[in-house]
Amino acid sequence: MKLLLKKVALFTFLSFSVQGYSQSNFQHLSDAEIANRIAYVRGNDFVLNNPTLVTAFGQVMTERVEYQVSNQGQYEKYPLLSTFPLMNKVNAAVQGADFSNFNLNAFNPLAYNLDFFSDKTQVIRIDNTNYIMVIHPIKRN
Repeated sequence: MKLLLKKVALFTFLSFSVQGYSQSNFQHLSDAEIANRIAYVRGNDFVLNNPTLVTAFGQVMTERVEYQVSNQGQYEKYPLLSTFPLMNKVNAAVQGADFSNFNLNAFNPLAYNLDFFSDKTQVIRIDNTNYIMVIHPIKRN
């Protein structure tokens, strides 16, 4: 019985330790928040006229773009988010993230020209933070 308790205690300790060093999460957004983020970049007409694409972009933001806390290594080769152009053709006022005061809850990944529908995993460092953004590949039928 003591051995079982020790194993459970060790497992619990290791589980919490690993979580402390490698946190990962997805954004939890309402339908209205998704629509607003898409409209900010692509315009209201896009949201009204493309329900299938709105659903696809919503799945990107809530199910396929994962944020992980990861200290930057000395020889890390992930590209910086700031190296990607902004999606500002429809809305010239589109702004990227404030890297000096980054807020994950307010971050809109759609503001950047990223390949959200790739079949390969992409990892991007969010400048001046301990966050990396992992874009998981699209699953095709």
